[in-house]
Amino acid sequence: MASLHSHFRSFWLTAEQKEWDSLWNWKCFKVWKRSDLAADDLVFTRRYVHKLKRDTILGKMSRFKAHLIRQGFKMQQDIDYNDTFSSSPGSTATRTIISTANTEDLELHSVDFTQAFIQTDRLPEGVNGRFFISPPPGSSHASTSGIVYEVLQPL
Repeated sequence: MASLHSHFRSFWLTAEQKEWDSLWNWKCFKVWKRSDLAADDLVFTRRYVHKLKRDTILGKMSRFKAHLIRQGFKMQQDIDYNDTFSSSPGSTATRTIISTANTEDLELHSVDFTQAFIQTDRLPEGVNGRFFISPPPGSSHASTSGIVYEVLQPL
């Protein structure tokens, strides 16, 4: 898989840039100097998770998708250990929910989120719910030391 991943490097980089541009266009970030943060503000590292989308009928590659996520290895038990977010349920869970709603004659609503970061109000992080990440590769501040991003709700 590593060779397949590197073979499509330009496609993955394009997918990462598309994700970053979309998040920036949604006004999901505010730029801060690390020196301006409170002493107990947490800055999480981040990375991209790649997913190859395939055509459902023929199984051919149809799209390269990248999701910017925070890395959770700084999480602490009994503080923020259970605060997780999954952008979408798996197919088994989806079928179970639909089947249950059908059997029980329930009304079912669905929302498709393009970026999970715009749901930050559900993730109580840091001081006063503030959530900071280090600049991801491809951002204008990626090579600038001392810059972090506060993750915001879009305006």
